[in-house]
Amino acid sequence: MEKVYGSPKRQDGLFRVGRNKYEVIYGFGNDSDNPEQGWNWRKRFDHRPSLDEIKAIIIQVIEAESAHKLRYGLEWNSLPVEYTEERKSDLTGMLVAMQAGIMQLPVMLNLGTYPDGSPVFYEFTKAEEIMGVAAAISNHKIAVCNEEWQEKSSVDWSAYETEQ
Repeated sequence: MEKVYGSPKRQDGLFRVGRNKYEVIYGFGNDSDNPEQGWNWRKRFDHRPSLDEIKAIIIQVIEAESAHKLRYGLEWNSLPVEYTEERKSDLTGMLVAMQAGIMQLPVMLNLGTYPDGSPVFYEFTKAEEIMGVAAAISNHKIAVCNEEWQEKSSVDWSAYETEQ
C-alpha cells in the first residue's frame, strides 16, 4: 500500500474508481502540524479484490508500521535507541556480568543512529542507567505489540465487503 497525503479524515473502504479499477483505502495519520492534512494508505487493483486479499494487504501494513515503530520509535534520555534483539541481549548480559563482578563500568555503547545516520553513543557510568534503558526497551516492545494487536482487532472489515 502507498501512503497518500491530502486526506482530512479516515476513509476506510473499497472504492470502485473506474471500469475494473478498485482502490482500497485504510487508516489515517498525520505527519504535520495541520490536523486537516493527513494521509491514508491506498492500494489500487485492476480487479475487484477479495476480502482475503484486502485483509492480507492491510495486515501487512499494520505489521510493517509496527516493526518500524519498534525499531526506531524509542527515545531514552533524549537519545534515539534502535531496538534490536541483539542490543536487548547485550544489555541483559551486561547486567548479569556486573552482578557477577566480571564487568566494570564505565562502558560506552552505540544505542543506534540519529536521523542523519551518525551513531548514538552513550557512556554508562551506573548500573541503574543500564537497567533503565533495558527496562525502556522491554516496555517499548510490550507497548508496540499491544498497539499492533489493538489496531488489527479494531479494523472494521465490513467496510471492505461492498464497494462504495
